[in-house]
Amino acid sequence: MGSPIQNLDVFVRDALAKGAKREEIGEALARAGWPADQANAALNAYADVSFTVPVPRPRPTLSAHDVFLYLLLFTTLYLLAAYHLAYHLGSLLFHLINRA
Repeated sequence: MGSPIQNLDVFVRDALAKGAKREEIGEALARAGWPADQANAALNAYADVSFTVPVPRPRPTLSAHDVFLYLLLFTTLYLLAAYHLAYHLGSLLFHLINRA
């Protein structure tokens, strides 16, 4: 058996496939006790286009490759910023020592 959110998604997909209007589905879900944000999220998962079956909207995904690449880039950025900060603080310190 699927999770309640999966069941909600299947219900919305089936209701849209049978020709029910989005407002009717939203009202039915509200009467059944579903929170408005979950009901709206399930309804918004499908595009509002006229087609014989419900058309799902693309969902943003993040692959492991993307996560690794972002982690590598942010680590490099952090290390570069830390290096520049240390260099400039050291340079400032030496200039102050020379001036003294």
